[in-house]
Amino acid sequence: MEQKIKLPKGFFVFAGILAAGLTAEFCLFSYGVLKIIRYLILLAALFVIAWTDWHEKRIPNRILLLLLEIRGILLLLEWAAYPKYGFSLLLSALLGLLLGGGMFLLASGISRGGIGMGDVKLLAAVGSYMGSGSILAVIFLAVTASAVYSIVMLILKKIKLKEEIPFAPFILIGTILTMALGM
Repeated sequence: MEQKIKLPKGFFVFAGILAAGLTAEFCLFSYGVLKIIRYLILLAALFVIAWTDWHEKRIPNRILLLLLEIRGILLLLEWAAYPKYGFSLLLSALLGLLLGGGMFLLASGISRGGIGMGDVKLLAAVGSYMGSGSILAVIFLAVTASAVYSIVMLILKKIKLKEEIPFAPFILIGTILTMALGM
């Protein structure tokens, strides 16, 4: 049985301000309402997942499953709203899921468990939301952010070379940057 996730009050204020700012930017990018909703749902879930991973070193499967269920519903709505592009949207979501999850499944095998299965499943879910065109940017930015963090923490002697760090917060950072940069 999974534990209840406890978030600080300031967490919601920060997440709300970021969501409002990104929504304004999405409107400037002329994103459709369904794409904005898709991105905001993903961000809300990623904030909770990143918080949980940072504090408890786990990624709740229940949230990942809920994310995928919601993505399925959103795909149906997007297909209904844009029937001409329905198959392309589905293909992009599936390829994003396979690219995100597949690359990290391969990396998990190569690293002999250095990358957890929660990260693999999380990147698959993020890939389904971001699509095949954006998941590689998310991965690149997440890996870059985690590398910078790790190097700084090593220099400051806050972590040791072989110490594991939670990766979900960096997936959140990579996703926010990808969205903000319109990638």
